[in-house]
Amino acid sequence: MALFIMKIIPIFALSALFLVGCGGSDGDSSSPKSTTTNNNEFSNPIGEVEEINQTAGSTDNSNTYTLPDSNEFAEMMLNAVNQVRSEFQQCGDTTMPPAPALMWNYDLEHAAFVHSSDMANVDFMDHTGSDGSSPDERISATGYEFNAWAENVAVGHRSVETVMASWMVSEGHCKNIMSTDITQMGASAAVNPDTRYGTYWTQVFARPR
Repeated sequence: MALFIMKIIPIFALSALFLVGCGGSDGDSSSPKSTTTNNNEFSNPIGEVEEINQTAGSTDNSNTYTLPDSNEFAEMMLNAVNQVRSEFQQCGDTTMPPAPALMWNYDLEHAAFVHSSDMANVDFMDHTGSDGSSPDERISATGYEFNAWAENVAVGHRSVETVMASWMVSEGHCKNIMSTDITQMGASAAVNPDTRYGTYWTQVFARPR
């Protein structure tokens, strides 16, 4: 499947560099979904979709916001994920033990970039893209071959800190972040001030085949 990134005016979608290495809501959120990889070796929940105005971390509905540059964004997101993975975390009713640090992957970051750009362009929030694509299809489209994958999305947050706070108080998102079945990640955020939510966030996790 060919990649197609729609142009939006104005939009600022960030692409992150390679590095080694959503919460209570006033709106509705979908239930965690289950999926299997294309070789049927692994089943992993996908984080539930989060609406704007999460109670964990503040959001600003003004839509006037500029994200950090790509280097800073990548470092902040990977450090935030690996920091929480280094400690015990309570994901709903489940206590998750510390997990090994993740590595940043260009292909996963690009899959996240495509989806955040799509959500910002069309002004929606879902794991299914506007073209009907699923998270595993977007990962496969980059050429990345996986044995496990998961995706977190959120909207409306104005910083890595607030979106991570929201994901960590949501059981499905938290379990994705803490999973020992994944070893790599990528993430992206897009800003479109002419939309309801303003900012659109995607994390993509996977383990290569």
